[in-house]
Amino acid sequence: MITPLPQNSLTSFFDSFDFKSESEHIQKLVSLLRETANCYQNIIHAGFNGETPYGFISLKITNDVDNIAGLLIEFLYVQPHLRYKNTDEPRNSYALLDYAITLALELQKQVAINHVYLIPINANKRSLYEEYGFENIPNSGKNAFEDYMVFNLLPNDPTIL
Repeated sequence: MITPLPQNSLTSFFDSFDFKSESEHIQKLVSLLRETANCYQNIIHAGFNGETPYGFISLKITNDVDNIAGLLIEFLYVQPHLRYKNTDEPRNSYALLDYAITLALELQKQVAINHVYLIPINANKRSLYEEYGFENIPNSGKNAFEDYMVFNLLPNDPTIL
């Protein structure tokens, strides 16, 4: 199950994770996402296996990519022991991506968005997102490591790439 978190449950949700084993960069990013979610600048959607949280995805609407509106995946987090693909079960990261794409398709019925964007945290994640169906947008970031990736919600969309 994946669900948006109300503001009053953010603290207890994030406290249920142990980010100490993560890099300093990820710890700072998670701290920033907690702060911005408390100010309603993004929405945290939590993934649960039963009652146990396995990860989350931070989402917001943006027009940062070529001034074209879309849903931005600010960050996708899966607990470290659940990150590697188990041959018997689908990837938790794909469940969160499926949720984001489904949500974007629902939003598309109400607002003019045709894209889902993200910036991968590293090359390994870039290949995971390419495997899922995202495409790289060359020269869209401050440097090659910050290039956006896009998932087009419309077939043959000429506005990106």
